[in-house]
Amino acid sequence: MARDLAPEVERLMRSRDANTKKKAALCSVRIVRKVPDLAENFMGLAASLLKEKHHGVLISAVQLCTELCKASKDALEYLRKNCIEGLVRILRDVSNSSYAPEYDVAGISDPFLHIRVLKLMRMLGQGDADCSDYMNDILAQVATKTESNKNAGNAILYECVETIMGIEATSGLRVLAINILGRFLSNRDNNIRYVALNILMRAITVDAQAVQRHRVTILECVKDADASIRKRALDLVYLLVNDTNVKPLTKELVDYLQVADPDFKEDLTAKICSIAEKFSQEKLWYLDQMFKVLSLAGNHVKDDVWHALIVVISNASELQGYSVRSLYTALQAYSEQ
Repeated sequence: MARDLAPEVERLMRSRDANTKKKAALCSVRIVRKVPDLAENFMGLAASLLKEKHHGVLISAVQLCTELCKASKDALEYLRKNCIEGLVRILRDVSNSSYAPEYDVAGISDPFLHIRVLKLMRMLGQGDADCSDYMNDILAQVATKTESNKNAGNAILYECVETIMGIEATSGLRVLAINILGRFLSNRDNNIRYVALNILMRAITVDAQAVQRHRVTILECVKDADASIRKRALDLVYLLVNDTNVKPLTKELVDYLQVADPDFKEDLTAKICSIAEKFSQEKLWYLDQMFKVLSLAGNHVKDDVWHALIVVISNASELQGYSVRSLYTALQAYSEQ
């Protein structure tokens, strides 16, 4: 049925009526999903629909282009060459447009179109330096101009950050994206903080230095009331630890161990022990951290962790006197651990 009707649908996409065009484009999306090898019939039409003014037609055209990219490599290459200018223009128009009641969501012009275009840009820019280069300016504009005090604005900023992280963006643009995530971490909305932590976990592999700048805010999230945010933030702090910051970060985590929820203590203890072992070249520091953890949360410490500690003490004869004294004091103060 899709094969038989495809030519009719193509004809209707050239219609004068905006609603007919929109419906035909949406119908093409279904056809391409069902029969991917018909993708090439729709490439030219999809690209030409991006010149329309009607937002309904545009959003359907962008959706069709997205499906074409998934369906065929040729379509992806064709759209990289022929669509990118159109998409940049749509994004520029929609982000600069004045108030239009039919597209307005909480003072932001058509966030749905913004987001669909940003997603398509991500597909086109992934692994393609020229395409990515062409998008840099408009992405920077969206990232700096969009208001973040409204949910619709945050949705656009989130998608913009995802796109910047997904394409071959300049390092300046990446720093801008990571700073937006830093702002998200101070938001009162738990969902916004959670998605920010999630993207920052991925961003570390791209630009660890830029993520390090938000260390203080991330540490605050470890102490959050929400369990899933605490867990996510702790995973992120663990990834942030390096030779230069291991001591202050471990101190923060150990201090928090004293007041942490009982059900969070196990995760926290495991991470602190893992950090201490990873950076245990300085034996005295390692022993101090381990003794603190055993004193504050000894019941949560895994067997292999204290086995390793005993091996270190056995091999460091110069620290055995210190260890015995420390543990003796701890035993008197924290006998229930």
